[in-house]
Amino acid sequence: MLTTPQITPEQWVTARQSAVEALVEDRFIAVGRGDRAAWLARLGGTSEASLRPSQAAVFDRMTRMGAGHFHVTALRETAAPVPAAGGEAVEWDERVSLTYRLERYDSEPRAFDLDLTFRADPAAPRRLVLTGSRWSGRPQPWDLEGLVVRRTPTALVLAVGGPNRPNEVNHVDRVDEVGRRAQTAAARVAAVWGVARPAVWIAPATDADAAALLGRTADGLQGVAAATDGPLTPGRTAGADRIVLVPEAWTSLSPAGRDVVMTHELTHVTVRASTTRAVPVWLSEGFAEMVAYEAVDLPEATVVAPALEQVRSTGLPRALPADTDFQPGTRSLDAAYGLSLLALRTVADAYGTQAVVRVYREAAGGLDLPTARLDDPEAAVDEALRAVVHTSRPALVTRWQARIRQLLR
Repeated sequence: MLTTPQITPEQWVTARQSAVEALVEDRFIAVGRGDRAAWLARLGGTSEASLRPSQAAVFDRMTRMGAGHFHVTALRETAAPVPAAGGEAVEWDERVSLTYRLERYDSEPRAFDLDLTFRADPAAPRRLVLTGSRWSGRPQPWDLEGLVVRRTPTALVLAVGGPNRPNEVNHVDRVDEVGRRAQTAAARVAAVWGVARPAVWIAPATDADAAALLGRTADGLQGVAAATDGPLTPGRTAGADRIVLVPEAWTSLSPAGRDVVMTHELTHVTVRASTTRAVPVWLSEGFAEMVAYEAVDLPEATVVAPALEQVRSTGLPRALPADTDFQPGTRSLDAAYGLSLLALRTVADAYGTQAVVRVYREAAGGLDLPTARLDDPEAAVDEALRAVVHTSRPALVTRWQARIRQLLR
C-alpha cells in the first residue's frame, strides 16, 4: 500500500508566509476601498458561519471611523501547521502587526496586532482562507461593539463598548456631550497655545473597556477621568494620539470639571503634535493644568488644595516635582499636579502667559542644545528659562516657594 508523502511545515514556510501577507494586505486594501465583499471573501473553515457576521461588523466600524492607510509591518507564526499530505488542509496561527491612520486626524501611523488563524492545503498555499481573527494586546475602537461616531470641526468622537451600566447616559448622549465639550476645550487651548489640534476622543462604556484600550489595568485608572495615549518617536511630533475617557471618574465630575479634564488632555495632544523633545513631567502637566484652569473662576487655594495639604504635612518643597511624583497610585500624585501648576503660574504672573508658552516651545525642541544635554529635559528647561525670561531655576523656585507660603496663610 502506497502512502502519500507528508509535507513538513518547513518545506512550505516561505510560500505560507507570502500567502498570509498577500491575503492580509488585500483585505485591508478592501477596507480603504470600502469593499465589504472583498473583506469577507476569504473567510472559511468550520467557524465561517460565526466569523462572517463578526468580521462584517468590524469592517463596518472601521469604515465609519475612517480608518485607512493600512500596512503590514511584521508577521510571526505563533503555531505552525502539522505535517500533511498534498490535498489535506491544515491550520496555523499568525500574529500580524499592522499600522493605520484615521483620515483627517492622524499624520503618523498607529500600530496594532491581530492574532489570526489560517487554513490551507500545503500543495496550494495561495488558496488559504482565514478561519479566526482576534485582536492581540489591546483592542482598537473598531474591535468593540456599540460604536457610535460623531464628527465635528474640532473632534472625532467614538463611543464604544458593551451595554451601559444602570443610570448611565447612552452612547448617543455621551458622544453629543463630548463633542460639545471638545469645542469648548479647543477654544481654550487655542487661546493659550495659538492653535488646537483636532482630536480623537474615545468614550468607552466601562472602565474595563477604557483600561483595555489604554493597555492598562482598571485598578491603574483609579481616580483618572481621562488619559492621552499615542506613539512618540524622539525628534518627531506626535500624530496619532487618542484621548480615552474613563467613565467611572468621568461621570462623577461636574460639568465644569469635565471641561477642565478635556482641556487638560487636549493641551497634551496639541503640544505633542507641535513639539519634538520630551520635557520634565512637571512642565507638561503643570502647563496642561494652567491651560485647563485658565477660564475657571476658582480660588487658587481650592484648585491646589492637595498640594497645600501635603506641604502642611511634609514642609515646603525644596525642588520642583520629580517625574516619579507623577506615578499612578502614588500618594503625591494630586499634590504634584498642584505644585506644578503653581510653578507655571509663577512664571506667567512674572512674565506673562505667552512667556510660559515660549519657554515650553524652546525646551521642547526649539532650542539648539549641546549634544551632551540633548537627553536632559531639565537642562533644556534651564536653558529655555535663561533664553526666554532671563531667569534661573533657583530664582523660579524661590518665587514658587513664596507663592506657596502665601497660599498657606
